Amino acid sequence: MDRTANSLMLNFVEFIHWAPIIPAFLMAQSILNNSDKWTIYFDNDKQRTLLFLLSPIVAFFGGLPGIMMHTYEGWQVAPFDSPLRGELQNTNVIVSDKNNQWLRIVAYFFIFNMQYIGLQAFSYAVLGPSYFYGCLKFLSILGFFIGYMGNQEYKATFNFRWFNTVGGSTFPLAWTTLVPFIMAASLNLYAFSDLGRLVFPGYFSIINSLAPPTLIALGGAIEGLFAETIFDQKIHAFAVILFNMGFWLQLNMIIKGGNILSDDYNRY
Repeated sequence: MDRTANSLMLNFVEFIHWAPIIPAFLMAQSILNNSDKWTIYFDNDKQRTLLFLLSPIVAFFGGLPGIMMHTYEGWQVAPFDSPLRGELQNTNVIVSDKNNQWLRIVAYFFIFNMQYIGLQAFSYAVLGPSYFYGCLKFLSILGFFIGYMGNQEYKATFNFRWFNTVGGSTFPLAWTTLVPFIMAASLNLYAFSDLGRLVFPGYFSIINSLAPPTLIALGGAIEGLFAETIFDQKIHAFAVILFNMGFWLQLNMIIKGGNILSDDYNRY
């Protein structure tokens, strides 16, 4: 598999997968430095401040199953197949030319469940326990158990082929895991827009507020839909650069919010 991409590109792709830990740590550090101000903003609820601090850390480490999968693959993108298909199918799978579909299924399962936790932690922190008629905490926990313990038999997998490329299956994820994740991602967009009213007052508030989660989601979608079916490391790198940009824009948003709250705190 090492013949399909040079070592420089593979090292770059690996580096940018790890790079979001920097803005994630800086976000947590900024929130910690202004924890008293954020706690006041969150109606003196320290639990919301804690979840706000943990959300970027969980978001990064929620991606570790993907890094583990890529490490196993030698950071190559190649068609996926199961090492053992069964007695009724051709079992002559050349492992060196394929990526492990079983490993991919497990990695996706943990990625989406962990990202669900990160999304809901951020949303709960920003919106508060009174949202959804006071049921947000219960619904968040329920969504996690549905995603983690729900029936994994029925999956949202489909085949995708972009023009004359190789194509292949994508999104090997159970509907019971995907649906709670989609709901959490939708709520997360609203939470970002709500926080944006503090950080970005003015005409472009909604655009500035939604840029971070949109770039992160777009990067993930491109990686899953295109990089894993077209098998081009340039597309792979582009996708990861997008969610790096999203992390840095979220860091800017949190730092700016902390500065605004500090100025208000000092003024009074």
